[in-house]
Amino acid sequence: MIFYSAHQREEDRNFDYTLFLGAILHDIGKFYMRTENPDAKKNISKEYEAFYQAEGKYAPRHQEWGAFFVEHFLPESLKGVTSLVLYHHRPSSYDQLLISVADKISAKVDRKDISEEEAAGDKSKYLISVLSQISLDRDKKEPKKPFYKLLKKRYDVENPTEGFSSNAKEDYQNLWAEFSRKISILRDGFESSFDLEDFATAVYNLLRLYTYNVPSAFYHSQPDISLWAHSKSTAAIAFCLDRQLKKEFSQENERIRDLEAINTKLLPGNESAIKKGDYPYFCLVKGDVSGIQDFVFDTSMDGALKALKGKSFYISFLLDTIARYILKEENMPVCNLMYNGGGHFYLLMPRYFMEKLSHYQQKIDKILFSAHRGALSVLLEAAEVDLYDFARNFGDCFDRVSRNIQKKKACKLKNVLEETKMKFFEPWEDHDLKCPHCGRKIEPKEDNPDYCRFCDSFVKLGDELMKSLFIVDSWGEEKEFSEFFNIHNVLKAFGRTIEFSNHYESVANTLILDRSRIEDLQIKKKEIERGQKGSKQGFESEFYEDLDISTHVPFKDVNEEVLMLIDDIAESAKGIKTWGIVRGDVDNLGSIFKDGLGKDNSISRVMTLSEEFSLFFGYYFNKLVKKQDGNILVIYAGGDDFCILGQWDVLPQIAHKIYTEFRNFSCHNPDVTLSMGFEIAPDKKYPIYRVAMVCGDHLDQAKEYEREDGKKKDCFAFGANFVGWEEFEDLKKLKEAIADLVGNKNVSKALINGIYAVCNLKKVAQAQKELFKAWRFVYFMARLKERHSKFSAELEDVLDKIIDKKTNALYKHSYLAARWAELELRR
Repeated sequence: MIFYSAHQREEDRNFDYTLFLGAILHDIGKFYMRTENPDAKKNISKEYEAFYQAEGKYAPRHQEWGAFFVEHFLPESLKGVTSLVLYHHRPSSYDQLLISVADKISAKVDRKDISEEEAAGDKSKYLISVLSQISLDRDKKEPKKPFYKLLKKRYDVENPTEGFSSNAKEDYQNLWAEFSRKISILRDGFESSFDLEDFATAVYNLLRLYTYNVPSAFYHSQPDISLWAHSKSTAAIAFCLDRQLKKEFSQENERIRDLEAINTKLLPGNESAIKKGDYPYFCLVKGDVSGIQDFVFDTSMDGALKALKGKSFYISFLLDTIARYILKEENMPVCNLMYNGGGHFYLLMPRYFMEKLSHYQQKIDKILFSAHRGALSVLLEAAEVDLYDFARNFGDCFDRVSRNIQKKKACKLKNVLEETKMKFFEPWEDHDLKCPHCGRKIEPKEDNPDYCRFCDSFVKLGDELMKSLFIVDSWGEEKEFSEFFNIHNVLKAFGRTIEFSNHYESVANTLILDRSRIEDLQIKKKEIERGQKGSKQGFESEFYEDLDISTHVPFKDVNEEVLMLIDDIAESAKGIKTWGIVRGDVDNLGSIFKDGLGKDNSISRVMTLSEEFSLFFGYYFNKLVKKQDGNILVIYAGGDDFCILGQWDVLPQIAHKIYTEFRNFSCHNPDVTLSMGFEIAPDKKYPIYRVAMVCGDHLDQAKEYEREDGKKKDCFAFGANFVGWEEFEDLKKLKEAIADLVGNKNVSKALINGIYAVCNLKKVAQAQKELFKAWRFVYFMARLKERHSKFSAELEDVLDKIIDKKTNALYKHSYLAARWAELELRR
């Protein structure tokens, strides 16, 4: 859905959709032009000859290619978009000026000059991964080595490479052929019964898929901004300008004068004319959720997996609901939702929204306090954004709004406290039987004496989430509730109603829960059924919006109908029958967004960076975990972090696989790393909450891990043992050698006890400042080799891994390797 507000005059509605499509498609000609299609060029040259020749040009430019696309690929009723695309470099009308100025603002610091030689090659026509360009060392003068992305759709994820042998012209032609075919299907399907909201939504989603890896510019400019990010930010800026100017000026001619003045300041060579405080027409809004960890993991063991899944989804969807509720109330399009993931969202809004911030905070506080009794809260803050911020370092805006949020956390629920006064500190409800998780009155059922309607709604949510393909999403008036009985009540309080379904409906009202499941069904050629309001044409998944969340769960059966329980997961483990949890997140994320792009921190680059993290921890993460052996539940994954629960024995290898794939995805950039915590439940009935909390604590400690060379983080916390990821393979090899000797070759378990003993010797020597008696372990291993002479070579190899012969130093992860092997061998 693009616009959520239904209360518009027809004239305003038509203006908004035309502006939206004009802004989002203003540079589509760049994509089309790079196909170098001779037939298209001939037709465009003939049709638009007067336009480019009037400006002294000898061939059609991207604006003419773009106008030709709009003219021939969009329905007749939308031909008004053509002039917006054609004249966005030479505007005269108000709407043309909005797009022209927004385009310049978005691109103000996008341009990074490159040499003629660099611009001439095919490489310059491919997108440089923004992750390869992150640098946290401000003193480093050498530029980062570029890694290039192939011209693929957003979900055809392939790791960037330093070099490749591709034909740019051919790649552009192939990608454009697929894109134009989809646009044609879309246009033809809407000719008979045209719905503007559905059409605009489908165009928006197609552009996200097909221009995600297409560079916005490459002629004499470093191609590290995607066409998608530039187009989306241009549309978002255009709507902020329109809304703010309409607040400032009642007459259109006054608004045009203001836009022309901004336009002049943005012309090349006028950089020094832009001063702090110039045209503060924007604000960056951040929504941030507090209490995630306690809320998600505080659940009973009965239905725990479904509840965990339901709760983590609810938090992400609640933030999405609040963000879109604000857009609906302010009549802003979805493109102004810049990012949602990792427990926060960002909106680009007109400046006047800052005056309304307290009103929205009051509304949010009232609903969430009533629903969650303070266990979960969402804080809103904003930072003013002016022309100077766009032209210099947009990352500073993210830093400012984040600092504002931190200050606000000290007085969260202030609105509730002021309204209720001393009643705030009184007992909320006094029941003989209270739910230990949410505090509501327990209403026992025959099969469940601890039944709580509200908490059970998370179990039901998790069950629906795992078994459904779509969410049918609709918006209306907010509903008042004296008490919230389930999570659907909370969403309805913001005016949102959702229904989980395996049938798709209209493009604007259908959200895809898990694209990889849809892809699997389409590969098997299984028909996906439409609902009553579904499109009359066949199902085209690329028209629909993805939630970009990870929904993978383990099932008992191949038909994916019976979900595994925690007991089932624990029993499937090798060795000790229990489960474990892995939690991880990107290191130095705040610094990456604030400083990682240096002076090139434009809004488009920040958006490109955000989308890359969302892609990896959403869609790609889901596919990655699905491919791994073992029973694993993704509790949450999105934004920049994740949490998985599964049989303990496979989790370390899966964690390493996730890390390896992330490092490939992030171009092995030493400034973009990932730390994780791993904790094993003492037994399968152990409370999930406690394991998750300890795992989180160890993850925090992994962020403090420092090597002898000074390098920090980039660490795997295996219980209370901290392993630099570069050490993991050696640790795993030692564990496997020990497990193979004891488990497969019947070497005495004394080997494991001997390793424990030498580790204890080392501790004692350090504590008493004595010489470490490594010879004792060498002697022990010599005796063991005599007893198991058949495996003397393997035992010698273990000895070499544990004791360095040159220095007599003990391998620092010897105890962990032995403990890991012992847990795998336990019967």
